[in-house]
Amino acid sequence: MSTTITARVATTSGRPLDGAVMTVMSQAGEQRAIVRADAEGMVRAADLEIGTYTVVVTAEGYQPTARVAVVSGPGSLSLGEIAAVRAGGAPVPAAGHYEIDPGHSIIEISVRHFGIATIKGRFADFTGSIDVADDVERSSVLAEIKTASIDTENQTRDDHLRSDAFFDAEQYPVAQFRAGQVRPATDETWSLTGTLTLRGSEVPVALEMTYLGTVDDPWGGRRAGFRATGTLKRDDFGISFDDKLLSGVAQIGSTATVTLDVQAVHTSN
Repeated sequence: MSTTITARVATTSGRPLDGAVMTVMSQAGEQRAIVRADAEGMVRAADLEIGTYTVVVTAEGYQPTARVAVVSGPGSLSLGEIAAVRAGGAPVPAAGHYEIDPGHSIIEISVRHFGIATIKGRFADFTGSIDVADDVERSSVLAEIKTASIDTENQTRDDHLRSDAFFDAEQYPVAQFRAGQVRPATDETWSLTGTLTLRGSEVPVALEMTYLGTVDDPWGGRRAGFRATGTLKRDDFGISFDDKLLSGVAQIGSTATVTLDVQAVHTSN
């Protein structure tokens, strides 16, 4: 009878690390198994006899991680989740000025509706730039969003959101996000802190940001990808719409989640 050792390999933020390699060594230093993680980060080393093993997980760009596994009988032994720490800290793009490409970027906002579902909308009209400093913590971001460009795929709802009950797009046509503080959060994420100006209110906002890599595009440009998420409280911006159902549940949640998937083109050093 034999035992299977299993584990899930992920980054410190919980993203599955597919392609990671798990090597199982006996106390005598003999290699008993070597397996690669699947798309969910799962690794399985089968046909192991009773004994004590050293399990080493490796992945390109990450520090090796070791665990001890004691196999005492047949069946399956789970090592749980193994968090791989990126070597050298969170990655960053090359220093320089980047212009956000609106045609290949998304700014999405989502709120709870009736307490049982989520409504999502996107802003279709926005511009922005990212300045990556040699000292990355001195980098800055500036983005401007046309509030009237909200699109939830429902005209009646969109008109309501543009009204003075929500964005008041006629009086405040532009929302601005300006950030100048970047700090490492985990081995692959950054904390981006700035100010969001909406409906005339300036509110501190923190986003968790991940740099997704840099590629050469078909038009001769060099572009970087970023993903950022954060939570906003609508009361902070004077949006107090609070119609409730007879049960007391608010029609619209008091907080909104903002998600940005951004491509930015490197324009100068």
